[in-house]
Amino acid sequence: MTAKTRIGVIFGGRSGEHEVSLQSARSILANLPPSRFDIIQIAIDHQGHWYAGADALTALETGNLGTLEKVTLLPEPGRNCLYSLRATGAGIALEKYADLDVVFPALHGTFGEDGTIQGMFELAGIAYVGAGVLGSSLGMDKGVFKSVMQAHNLPVLPAAVVTRRQVEAEMEQVIQAAEAVSAYPLFTKPANLGSSVGITKCRSRADLVEGLMDA
Repeated sequence: MTAKTRIGVIFGGRSGEHEVSLQSARSILANLPPSRFDIIQIAIDHQGHWYAGADALTALETGNLGTLEKVTLLPEPGRNCLYSLRATGAGIALEKYADLDVVFPALHGTFGEDGTIQGMFELAGIAYVGAGVLGSSLGMDKGVFKSVMQAHNLPVLPAAVVTRRQVEAEMEQVIQAAEAVSAYPLFTKPANLGSSVGITKCRSRADLVEGLMDA
């Protein structure tokens, strides 16, 4: 009989897309056949603390984290397991919680799709689903991604990429650069958040100023 693959599904996280991550995790968990996988649910709360348990997703959604084990990964190749953090009289002890063959990050946004956690998996030598460190970090920063696409002669829509400092100190120049891109309506969004997070449709200069400040 073929052994089941031990897969850790990671969800939640510190980003503003925490709740979206929970929806993704629910879909993933519903479609991983238990006949093929031993599934370890790994929840990350808004503060970045890691937990694991049989129904960690529901516990994270309801805030009932006391039913879960506090856990961590070690950035050391060859261990391929999740460790529980146990309080002792001398401090914190590490105990093996579960072996892992692969992890499936269902995280969205900062610390989940930007290469951060992918780098941790690489250090730990654990196989994972999705793009690697470079692809994740490039894809997360829309300004850098556009530059890479243009360098390879791939078509992208025209855009003006500006910094927060420019928006705060040089608003008039920023407006001029944006209005040189296209006629209204224009769209603003943060360069390094999820694909649809923080988008503002700007039908006028007043809308543009508001959109730039929000982004």
